[in-house]
Amino acid sequence: MSSFLRRGPLAGVLLASLALSACGDDDDAPSRPAAPTNVTVGGATPTSLTVSWTAVNGATGYVVRRLEGATGGTPTVIPNAVTGTATTFTNTGLIPSTTYRYQVATVRGTDTSVFSPEVSGATLAAGAAGTIDVTADVTTATTWTADRVYRLTRIISVANGATLTIQPGTRIIGPAVADGTNPTVAALVVLRGARLIAEGTRSAPIVFTSSARQAGQPAFPGDWGGVVIVGNATSNRTGRTVVEGPTPVDTISWNGGTADGDNSGSLNFVRIEFAGAAAQVNVELNCLSMYAVGRGTQIQNVQCLRGLDDHFEWFGGTVDGRNLVSYEAGDDHFDAAEGYRGRNQFLIGLQTGPRVEDRPGNVGNLSAEQSGFEVDGCGATAGTCANGFNSTPFSVPVFANFTLIGPGQGVLPPRAGRDGGLGANIRRGTGGVWVNGIIGRWPEAGISIFNPETLTRFTDDSLDIRNVLFVEHGGAGQGRTLDSLSFETVADANARRFGNGGRLTGRSIDSVATTVEANFVGVPSASTVIANDATFDWTPSTANTLARTGGLATFPARISARAGGFFGGTLSGTAFRGAANPATPIGEQWWTGWTSYRRN
Repeated sequence: MSSFLRRGPLAGVLLASLALSACGDDDDAPSRPAAPTNVTVGGATPTSLTVSWTAVNGATGYVVRRLEGATGGTPTVIPNAVTGTATTFTNTGLIPSTTYRYQVATVRGTDTSVFSPEVSGATLAAGAAGTIDVTADVTTATTWTADRVYRLTRIISVANGATLTIQPGTRIIGPAVADGTNPTVAALVVLRGARLIAEGTRSAPIVFTSSARQAGQPAFPGDWGGVVIVGNATSNRTGRTVVEGPTPVDTISWNGGTADGDNSGSLNFVRIEFAGAAAQVNVELNCLSMYAVGRGTQIQNVQCLRGLDDHFEWFGGTVDGRNLVSYEAGDDHFDAAEGYRGRNQFLIGLQTGPRVEDRPGNVGNLSAEQSGFEVDGCGATAGTCANGFNSTPFSVPVFANFTLIGPGQGVLPPRAGRDGGLGANIRRGTGGVWVNGIIGRWPEAGISIFNPETLTRFTDDSLDIRNVLFVEHGGAGQGRTLDSLSFETVADANARRFGNGGRLTGRSIDSVATTVEANFVGVPSASTVIANDATFDWTPSTANTLARTGGLATFPARISARAGGFFGGTLSGTAFRGAANPATPIGEQWWTGWTSYRRN
């Protein structure tokens, strides 16, 4: 044994002292990392800001948190903002003309530093870099950015297999408009083989609108054309069938497709306002026209507002949709025909009074009989389809969780002694599914089932109506010949109407006589004149138990067989009826933050 270790207790004290000294000098001992320095915000666009900072030695990552507004608020950590040890982060999907504040913290292993002091930056105004006149068709890959406003000067086609990408927050407007002159017909037409990628966000939707709206002036239905998509899916039309509307769209053939999975792009968080321009009466364009569009295309979170003709119209095809809003249509809110077989869930339609009116001098024509749904097996005449109203493929769409509210009595022109306007006009040999819906306040009837071929679809179980609630529909007390469940039972000379509630026994078709406004959290009465920028809440009120708990949660086999592959999952039943889940907190519903309700 060494002499050093034989020195007794003093040797133990010395060893302990040396050990403590070594621990104090150990640079690898755990300690909280330093916060990043030189944090800056720049690279502003209308919908994004870029945050940068100086790297911290030993950092294994960084955390970024954000506050909205110049002062106040609660910071929110942005999940997965930074990849690895990168020292920049571009925050997208922001609101134009808004101040944001940022802080950054360093991560080292399991330790995280305090956050850096706040730094702030502001997004640019939408269109801050000025307006671009779009004069030529899009024939190569093109991106429209939110710092510009894009003015369509005519009908612009996306052609030659090109892809047009539109960034969140971008605004697209029609040509200049003035009272006393018919507007130049301008629209965006996506041709077969081309794609439109219009992916907005809840806080920065993509908006197609009137140039008058952009200039802060009153806008009217028909101030510009709308959006047209032509796909390559199948339909039941025969011969050469062209797009509805003025030249040059009336030269575009859309039938004869063979690819039901065809992909024409995607629309998400998009508003289309004041569309429907016409070169002559009865050739109005729709808000969003979908011709033979395939299921590879995604249509979700889209609003049509104050169009002169139909709002959402499907001509054949298989494209699905969800979270669709229609406000003040010039004709029908949701119109389908020619073998349309897509699935749609969560749809809202509102029609109020006074009627939609177009700009003085516009030659467009308002419909005399607006409806919530108008769904046909074939088009307006049986001769346009190979076997008339029995042509295949049958129209067999699925419409689930819809809330369609009409204008009440005395708003729409009378037809054959009754006010025009049907909640659902189901006719011309169509099949389909209407499930978990609410139809309210339509003056002629809630549902009309018309033509013998349509009755055949019903008898064959390819037409199914289940768990539908009628609100504020009555019988003789409101001057209409309806049964107690709001089906139109007036028989014409050929006895072609089959809307008999007795045919739907056992399918949870219910009716409440109380007013619409009593049955929803925020839907006005028929006598209320709606102001610009109104707000609505489509959630059923607590008194509306039939809507809150009367849904079909488990679909029968013939419905569930059509529900697979819906946006990568399954279109599912719900315990509630209508477009709003009553369990969702007020202010957090799917339509909040991106929809608008303007009358002009």
